[in-house]
Amino acid sequence: MKLTWYGTAALILEENGFRLALDPFVAMTPIGISDEERYKSDRAAAFRSADAVLVTHGHFDHIYDIPALYRDSSAQIYATKAPHESLTERGVSADRITLIAPGDMLTIGPFDIAVYQGRHCKFDAGVAKRTLARKSTMTHLKDLLRLWKLNMDFPENGETVFYDIHVGARHLQLMGSMGMDENTDYPTGADLLILPFQGTGDPAKTVAPIIAALQPKRILLDHYDDAFPPLSSQIRTEDFVVRMNGRGILTQAMEIGKVYEF
Repeated sequence: MKLTWYGTAALILEENGFRLALDPFVAMTPIGISDEERYKSDRAAAFRSADAVLVTHGHFDHIYDIPALYRDSSAQIYATKAPHESLTERGVSADRITLIAPGDMLTIGPFDIAVYQGRHCKFDAGVAKRTLARKSTMTHLKDLLRLWKLNMDFPENGETVFYDIHVGARHLQLMGSMGMDENTDYPTGADLLILPFQGTGDPAKTVAPIIAALQPKRILLDHYDDAFPPLSSQIRTEDFVVRMNGRGILTQAMEIGKVYEF
């Protein structure tokens, strides 16, 4: 299986020619770039080639681009109720979206996927402090307000899900946000955990209990990039990666556009 990260939580998994896009989103950089220009990018082209689309939750940086990217595509979209409603309100035909919920078992091409209840991370004072401290926040206040409004227009509604994916003997787990449901028993010991690393003032502290609970053999970090400034920021991952590797868990911060073999 091949895995490619395209910024935020946006990924493409490929197995035997079948391409599954997860939370496809094209970075809003530089600040003020138009949607028309973003959709001319190589990242947009990569997403358009997907055979199916899987959504973890309904925030704008996970689904905003889906209506435009898949307008002329036959790719089926799999999403919970909140993103389903957001997408249909923006012109995606309901028959293009398969409504899913925790407890579902999906087979999408070569991927067998169990859907578990997840949790979105809780934004804290550290995130607000980091955002307000950046010079670009005040110089691009209009862009910040637009992004904040988008965040309100695309609700999550407590529906973040956790995907447990099997491809043959390979076991992959994927999170769209760094939170877990305290009442859910998750499978442990996955060959690979894809772990978002942004959303709280101290991501390393936030993910520590997640890693302890899931006990993955390997970790790939995503969502640590500055994909929608000035609301987002670039998160340092180096110290965390060194610490995890020192504990014997092979950990990498993914590079945008690099293909990882799994």
